[in-house]
Amino acid sequence: MKRLTLFLSLLSLLYSREIDYPKQYEQLSTPLFQQIQNFEKLSKLSLFQEKQKEIFTYVKEAKYALKQGHTLDSTGEKDRSRAYLKQLRKLQQQHDHIEQYYKHLLYQSIRNDNKEDFYTLMKTPLPFISQDARLKESVVTYYQRHRNPAIMYLQNLSQDFELDQRSYAYYDAMFRLSTHNQKVQERKKLNSFHPDTSRKNLVEVVSIRTPKGFDLYLENHAHYNVTIRLEALSLDNLQSSAPLPYTNSFPAQSRTKILDLSIIDPTSQSRFQTRYGTQIGTLNPDYDKEYTYALPYERGERHLLSQGFHGEQTHKGASAYALDFEMPIGTPIHAMRDGIVVALEEKNTEHGFSPAFSKKANYIIIQHGDGSMAMYAHLKPNGVLVRLGQQVYKYQKIGLSGNTGYTSGPHLHVHISVLKSFKSGSSSVPFSFLSQEGAFSNATVGTAYTAQ
Repeated sequence: MKRLTLFLSLLSLLYSREIDYPKQYEQLSTPLFQQIQNFEKLSKLSLFQEKQKEIFTYVKEAKYALKQGHTLDSTGEKDRSRAYLKQLRKLQQQHDHIEQYYKHLLYQSIRNDNKEDFYTLMKTPLPFISQDARLKESVVTYYQRHRNPAIMYLQNLSQDFELDQRSYAYYDAMFRLSTHNQKVQERKKLNSFHPDTSRKNLVEVVSIRTPKGFDLYLENHAHYNVTIRLEALSLDNLQSSAPLPYTNSFPAQSRTKILDLSIIDPTSQSRFQTRYGTQIGTLNPDYDKEYTYALPYERGERHLLSQGFHGEQTHKGASAYALDFEMPIGTPIHAMRDGIVVALEEKNTEHGFSPAFSKKANYIIIQHGDGSMAMYAHLKPNGVLVRLGQQVYKYQKIGLSGNTGYTSGPHLHVHISVLKSFKSGSSSVPFSFLSQEGAFSNATVGTAYTAQ
């Protein structure tokens, strides 16, 4: 009886806000053990009849691993630790397989308009629903069509989704480096190309008349790579060398031929009307998902994480994978990785906890060699210590923290972004960092981390 009481008390700790579990294994084990109760509920549903054996096995092995984990610590035997981590990896595979089946059933219920299955699944929602933007949108859209029966989880998810939409605007306002509906500029000839970052339009598409038609070039004066989408409003007696609309990425500070429009019938008049938009970054770069970043402050310094991935205040939607560190105004900020400074702002002085202040943030954007970009935001006025186009190195001091823009108090906002969709623009991606406390891929809010 005493053993049962002890085991139940350990389980109850897993479902509390702060999980009492050895730090060495917390990042791997906590999400796995949190699903024990949910999976047990799912195993009782007829929808999961064919998965009952798989779920029972997972629950049994997860509970056993939980009991084992509390007997291990960082000073324990290395062989036991390695065996335990191997056990957790096996559990992770089982966990993911069950989640994938749940996801399949959920999409299937929406696609087939099967309200009974949909609401049955929603009575035991799994955490990944709120973290998968596409699935969340599908679930909320389906629920909003019916809204019966009323389920608190779905009502909260709908509110969260609306916050996501507002967050997109906030995130775009911080970047504010995209353009839309630009006209192609006509020129009689091409002069030598010399990048000029003082120009109002850093990125332009220009057309040059040739005996056979028109050649279109992209001129990128900016320090960042750029992606364009070119579409034709009309093509009269002209044929494009590439399918339209045309989307492609181009390097920084370069002129590149995009395509040519060739005349079909030389005896007839030829005209065209096109427009284009641009986004900062390379579309779908092969970025290094396994890279371990440095913390964005001086080695040996320790700062509290006030908001993490999927934070309730502003880390939603496109900016879901961001970290906020509390720090006094004027704290030195250091680069998390080597790269080139491609954009910066330091003239803003205002702040407030409202999207109205989203365009008032001072920031630095650094483009990495794999096409990803890091943003360091809310810097103090005149708090940028680097210049556009400058090569910076990991651990180098680049700025001073502040309290500008959409903020409720002094802190540093950092995220790593990748351009995965031209329409939506850049979005944040998960990343891990190394501290003196260890390597973390999903840091814990309310914990202070010391830069390594």
